Amino acid sequence: MLAAVAAGGGALAACGKEKPLEFPVTVPGGWTLGTRQQMAAAGAAQELLLNGLLSWWQATYNGPAYPTVQMYEMKTAASAFEMVQKHRSAKGMIALNIGRAFFTMQTFRGTMAELNQFASAFEKAF
Repeated sequence: MLAAVAAGGGALAACGKEKPLEFPVTVPGGWTLGTRQQMAAAGAAQELLLNGLLSWWQATYNGPAYPTVQMYEMKTAASAFEMVQKHRSAKGMIALNIGRAFFTMQTFRGTMAELNQFASAFEKAF
């Protein structure tokens, strides 16, 4: 059964438990969530593990560019921001952070313009 929640549990904040991280089911501009799966955190890059990786998820979206999104739930927003700063650019890939989540978004079937549009809409929907 696929749950709407991408990551169970969350880091505790001073004001209580943080909202679980969820992939948007729809993203404005014509994208819909296709697949979603949790990945083994132990299989993540060492740098992610050293910077406080809590969980790792992958999703695909149907629509322009058919993007694949990797979501890395980090212990803190500062860790997620640090991972964006350390990310190496690659063709057809974007990295961003939203709060304590670090994302990589990639397309093999679309253009960078489509991927940029998706990233912008995803950030607003997240």
